[in-house]
Amino acid sequence: MRHWQNIVFIFIILFIIAFGLWQSQWDIRIFEESMEMHPFLSAMAYVLFLIGSIVLLPFSSLPLLPLAARIFGVWMTGILSIIGWWIGCLIAFQIARMGRRVLEKFVSFKAVDHIEKRIPPDIGFLGIVVLRMLLPTDMTSYVLGLLKNLRFSIYATASLLGIIPFAFVWSYAGGEIGKGDFFSGAVILLILCITVIFLRKLQHKRRI
Repeated sequence: MRHWQNIVFIFIILFIIAFGLWQSQWDIRIFEESMEMHPFLSAMAYVLFLIGSIVLLPFSSLPLLPLAARIFGVWMTGILSIIGWWIGCLIAFQIARMGRRVLEKFVSFKAVDHIEKRIPPDIGFLGIVVLRMLLPTDMTSYVLGLLKNLRFSIYATASLLGIIPFAFVWSYAGGEIGKGDFFSGAVILLILCITVIFLRKLQHKRRI
């Protein structure tokens, strides 16, 4: 199963590279002008989209990072991504705390049960940080919300620490690809891919 997860992750990275190169050919002056006229609304729209990508699975916001980096800049995209992903994770966690009857309206129980079996019920602070570095925007938020012994404050802090490096690395890589620098963006994503695969193996070995 982990083998297929690694293949899927690599496929996602290749898709983002291809999509980013395609986006680099777009004329986004109309978006830039609109952003300059309404910078706050543009940033809010992006953050809301990121929140929706977590709460309303299964669509992902990652392919839009190259475009966002071109419009907002790498650092602002990173900050907005952290805000959006983190708030989305917190909302998903609280939805799961309401119980399975509410949760089934948002996600598939089959997928939740599959992930729930892979996460130990006594997962700690460091375990959540690593999970967020591996899977910051997936169904893990819902699964962790089902753990009754996990305090919200620990979950929120650990999730934030795990999302921060992920968001800036993806934003920088997306920015490089978005401006047409294929080599730099590909190298960054390749390093990220190797790191994620290594952490996955370490996670399974230690069962954090």
